[in-house]
Amino acid sequence: MKRSVALVAAVAAVVVLSKVLLENVLGIDLGTWARSWVEHAGAFGALTVVTLLAVDVFLPIPSSLVMVLSGAAFGVWWGSLLAFAGSVGGEWLGFELARRYGSGLAARIVGDAEEIQRIDRTLVRHGAAAVVVTRALPVVMETMSVVAGLSTMSRASFLAASTIGTAPIVVIYAYAGAMSRDTGSLVPAIVMLIAVAGCAWVWYRARFS
Repeated sequence: MKRSVALVAAVAAVVVLSKVLLENVLGIDLGTWARSWVEHAGAFGALTVVTLLAVDVFLPIPSSLVMVLSGAAFGVWWGSLLAFAGSVGGEWLGFELARRYGSGLAARIVGDAEEIQRIDRTLVRHGAAAVVVTRALPVVMETMSVVAGLSTMSRASFLAASTIGTAPIVVIYAYAGAMSRDTGSLVPAIVMLIAVAGCAWVWYRARFS
């Protein structure tokens, strides 16, 4: 439980410090940038959302932030659909690459052999339920997709679990983005980012570790 609290605090700290760094140190007005992107997103913005989420398995992209921006730019319905397509596509890509090319590529993607072993133990114990729960967890989500590809889990089971776990998350983040756009404040998005990641970590540590 102590580790869960520490992880929640770390998520909050990263969000707050990132905002401070961008705005106070680098002089970047995050609110102005976000509003400008949202207002001019268009078809290219939609493609950007899907692409960024699809390649999240390779790059350290804050997927939750991309989902929030998707909701802000395209509303709850379309923002959720775009985020869902990109996120599940990225999860499936990680699964397929690991299944096709094995542990060598998986180790290069994840970069942490101990983390792969730990996630694998969780997957063995809990099966598809572990995939569902980890869809809301930064970093763990990508690792779980790769580890699932190395396992005996069927493709259909993985995709079903990913769909069940991802669907509510993209709606929550898209709603947070839409709320931030309508209120003209980043506060709803920041609160939602911290709340979802924090609750997911606590639940995961309490039930699956």
